[in-house]
Amino acid sequence: MFRKLLASAVLVGVAASVAAASAFADFSGKWSLNIGTPDQARTAVLTIEQKGDSVSGTTESELGVAPVKGVVKGDSLFFGFALDMGGQQIVINGAAALKDKDNLEGALDVSGMGGFPFTGARQK
Repeated sequence: MFRKLLASAVLVGVAASVAAASAFADFSGKWSLNIGTPDQARTAVLTIEQKGDSVSGTTESELGVAPVKGVVKGDSLFFGFALDMGGQQIVINGAAALKDKDNLEGALDVSGMGGFPFTGARQK
């Protein structure tokens, strides 16, 4: 009887570990972003490498290239990076949620300039 209870407890623990490992949405890959700004729409490419709930990568736009760090919580991505704009560092924090496996939407909070909505599509 004890062995059956122990085996059941081990199986429940393994199942919980598997469920926890897959509790994060997959944001890995290259994303084409369309960013809404007051003057005109901007584009960028966000490249993400994901390990569990941690992400790292780069963002590339007409403003430059910057390293990105962040975290995944459920189907949401929270990330940040900084760009050098004429000797002044601009900090940008983003939040996005998956609409489906290949599309996301979110907002960028640009220090001193406010928030800007964006959409993204995973490049194939």
